[in-house]
Amino acid sequence: MKVKFIAIAALGKNREIGIQGKLPWNIPAESNHYKSAIKGQYVLIGRKNFELNGGDIEGAMPIVLTKNTEFSSPNAIICNSMEDVVNYAEDMDIQTIYVIGGGEVYDLTLPYLSEFLCSIVDYEGPADTFFPQYMSYEWEVINTEIHDEWTLYHMIKRPDF
Repeated sequence: MKVKFIAIAALGKNREIGIQGKLPWNIPAESNHYKSAIKGQYVLIGRKNFELNGGDIEGAMPIVLTKNTEFSSPNAIICNSMEDVVNYAEDMDIQTIYVIGGGEVYDLTLPYLSEFLCSIVDYEGPADTFFPQYMSYEWEVINTEIHDEWTLYHMIKRPDF
């Protein structure tokens, strides 16, 4: 069985996703959507993001992607490459992994993604971390939810022909 990778991210209008290790905005409804989506799921997260979250992703089962071969955590599976992630998922019969960042992990996983839960928030401002240029792939929006300060787009990647 092939694992399905689903990115979930909140982006500002210019693809902003972070500043100094934090979100540049505070939108509780969007944050609640995110937490609800990943609850009980396997999530793929970079080491820096994992450490910024205190070494735990509440309600989710983290797989930490890091180049640091010395890194370990009792709260996560550690993988050093996307090949390791895919092999682990296949060995453990994991059907879905949510990709939750940071920027480098989103960039590495773009070719693997089949879906994207993309929240576009009403923000244009300072950031030091950006979501990669995901529009280089062809996406089909299958659902849109409009909220006061953000819009959720559920997209699927069209297969290459």
